[in-house]
Amino acid sequence: MGPVSYSSDTYDLSQVELSGFYEAENSTPPLEGYFCFNSASSVVGNQRDPFRKVFIPLAYLLMFVLGTVGNALVLVILERFKRSRTTTENFLFHLTLANLALLLTFPFSVVESLAGWVFGTFLCKILSAVHKINFYCSSMLLGCIAVDRYLAIVYAIHTYRKRRARSIHLTCTAIWLCSLLLTLPDLIFMEVWTDESNRSICYFPEAGIHGNNAWLATRFLYHSVGFFMPLLVMCYCYMAIVRALCHSQRLQRQKAVRVAILVTGVFLFCWSPYHIVIFLNTLTKLEAFTKNCLLEDQLDTAIMVTEAIGFTHCCLNPIIYAFIGVKFRNDFFRILHELGCISQETLQEILEVTRKGCGIESDNTTSISTF
Repeated sequence: MGPVSYSSDTYDLSQVELSGFYEAENSTPPLEGYFCFNSASSVVGNQRDPFRKVFIPLAYLLMFVLGTVGNALVLVILERFKRSRTTTENFLFHLTLANLALLLTFPFSVVESLAGWVFGTFLCKILSAVHKINFYCSSMLLGCIAVDRYLAIVYAIHTYRKRRARSIHLTCTAIWLCSLLLTLPDLIFMEVWTDESNRSICYFPEAGIHGNNAWLATRFLYHSVGFFMPLLVMCYCYMAIVRALCHSQRLQRQKAVRVAILVTGVFLFCWSPYHIVIFLNTLTKLEAFTKNCLLEDQLDTAIMVTEAIGFTHCCLNPIIYAFIGVKFRNDFFRILHELGCISQETLQEILEVTRKGCGIESDNTTSISTF
């Protein structure tokens, strides 16, 4: 999980992007001058080790509990009212599945941070791929949600519900397959390596016959396809939505403007620091800078911290895309009524307050606050 610095008897390992697992240089010789052996790096590494063993397990366990509960609740509500799901909610259903798959890998990351990788090569490849699939799926699905809202609000494009639902499921299937293809390098090249202290690491080799080219290719795809392209789509669509809604005086429309900004802003806040850090890490691996072991060590720590920040996005999704949505809240209270937690009178009062505060919603408006 966190990077490991070493003196003359251990190795310096760089953290793998978005996986919670290590990314380390292959031990294939010759590697003279490839690793850092200076004392500064070792000192920083020794100071960071308690931080890695305390911060990572606690952060991942907290995200696992909160994220699993939140996303499971979203999944239950969307499945319970699937006949009335909007276009956006269909995308949200697949997004929630991707988040849950990622969250289920966090216990493995916690164990690895404490005891090293003890789950073998097969799980090393599979779980690393799950991390990447989640990121690609999440960013692409968020881009699709932005396009769907853009068409519905700016151009008021609507099609027959069943035909539209069919096209959405085909789109989501294509996104899952595309994400799987983009993670093939992880399935092929991820390895388990054991250092001299008998600690096993799940890592993507940067050296070797094919390691460097594959590593650079995954970094390029990760930056471009996984982050920058979806972010550009979201920014363009939401800016157009904001311009269109700013001319509307309805309260519901004004709320939609704020939600649109929040959607893009949270995604940018969670993942931008990580992408900046690993871009700098890529430049150091390409020797764009003069070799500086202290800088590499600090980047390793920054990768660990910003990766954890990025992962919080899957915990925030239930709040951003569901709990602030009027329709989702109403569905949530209906389930509570079915479970006997609230009375029919209380449910009617809640629904009446919602109708008075926001107006009656329909799938034809497809505003940002409908889900």
